[in-house]
Amino acid sequence: MDFDQKLDRRGTCCAKWDCMEEYYGREDLLPMWVADSDWKTSEAIMEALQERVEHGAFGYSRAGKEHRTAVVDWVGRRYGWKIEPEWIVFTNGMTTGLSVAVRTFSDMGDSVVIQPPVYFPFFYLVENSGRRLLENPLKYYDGGYGIDFQDLRENFSPQEPPLMNRTSMMILCNPHNPVGRVWTRNELEGVAELALENNVMVVSDEIFSDYVYSGVYTPFSSLSEEIAWNSITMITPAKSFNIAGLKTGVAIIANDRLRKRFENSREFLVKEPNVMGLVALKAAYGHGEAWLEAQLDYLKANMRYALDFVSHEIPEVEAVEPQGTFLLWMDFNPLGLEPEELNDLIYNKAKVALIDGRRFGSGGEGFMRLNFACPRSTLKEGLERIKKAVLTV
Repeated sequence: MDFDQKLDRRGTCCAKWDCMEEYYGREDLLPMWVADSDWKTSEAIMEALQERVEHGAFGYSRAGKEHRTAVVDWVGRRYGWKIEPEWIVFTNGMTTGLSVAVRTFSDMGDSVVIQPPVYFPFFYLVENSGRRLLENPLKYYDGGYGIDFQDLRENFSPQEPPLMNRTSMMILCNPHNPVGRVWTRNELEGVAELALENNVMVVSDEIFSDYVYSGVYTPFSSLSEEIAWNSITMITPAKSFNIAGLKTGVAIIANDRLRKRFENSREFLVKEPNVMGLVALKAAYGHGEAWLEAQLDYLKANMRYALDFVSHEIPEVEAVEPQGTFLLWMDFNPLGLEPEELNDLIYNKAKVALIDGRRFGSGGEGFMRLNFACPRSTLKEGLERIKKAVLTV
């Protein structure tokens, strides 16, 4: 696979390239915002999809034993985690799966903890479900991020009447979007200990689990049997293989009772991936590993290029080195700009589509998120545009 090759995605119903007018009010930006990659997926997936298209019938679909086996093998091989086929529940996407979990395992008025700055749909799916949002902001220091465990403890056991606003759930993000942390086993065990003490379920969004550059990725539910019994871990090939549009999600739920409740809530709402999503999932996990490794090598080089460029060419800006994901969290606060001045700098002067850090909640002020899953020439162009704009400040 030649990851340097540019792929024209315009006119393909592509949110990243075709929807900038809707979100930014102009179409002439270089899109580095939506978290998907600007290259074709693996040949194995494309061949499997083509073969399925040639079959010609596209009736109702349902995941089979082979799909569960593909997930079990992938998780065991890549993450060193032994799971059982019956633990797997397929969904038609990560965010919809998270929404089902929130609505199933918390009650109206319950509190749900998230860790901003964090993937912004977490805010919507909690509040739109009639739950109360509690923030455990990450601590930013020495160019990196950590968990504020004292604050987390207080959020898990709020000082209110026992039947009011109880904290019943935490949504974890590992690796974390947008700051790029891959939480250590010790950090995850710290979260797990507090959750068990306070009877809080942890639902872990691990959509970027295949993107790790430093540190070791540990699935949250793999920590112990007790944790597995009181948590849900969600993975997907969507990011790893650039097939987000095929809506594939996997919820891993060891607890039979919780899994049945999740399945009952899912029924007639999100169901399973469509037939093409199932084909892609099986091909990705069964035959896509070599392609994924080549992509990771390319992304590591892209990440290093971006970090070096920012450090040497735009020293006024600070970039947080990601341990995982393909997202660069950039700190523009040293420029001393007001939020709308920063937006003007990036969108109107640099003409690059990044995501305003404020969308990720508290701690995101003055930051921008850049997606470096693109050909090196695109990455270079985007960074050069930002450099040129910063020189005008």
